Amino acid sequence: MSAAICCSSLNLFTDLSAAKRRPVLALTAPDAYGDFIALPVTSRPQKEHGIALASGGLVRGKLPAPSWIRIDRIVTLNVSLIVKMIGTVSPVLVDAAVERFYARIKAPAGR
Repeated sequence: MSAAICCSSLNLFTDLSAAKRRPVLALTAPDAYGDFIALPVTSRPQKEHGIALASGGLVRGKLPAPSWIRIDRIVTLNVSLIVKMIGTVSPVLVDAAVERFYARIKAPAGR
């Protein structure tokens, strides 16, 4: 499932008061408990904290609108939350997202 764009039932608020179907980029395969690490995908432009997901970045599948992979937020989801598979992203794009996320968490505080 790594490098897959999935539609998941993702909680919108930290108090878990609402959930909505949202696309995510799966970064890892599910573990023994069915949990995997993912980055949210949004149609809102993310110039500073995102990577454009152009149609060329998708190896298979299609998103309904121009989208960005958010590198400022990471989520752990369970496969039971996956509603459908949308497509697959190129390994180059996955590597770029991971590198940008890593650079963000490695940066000194206050930056």
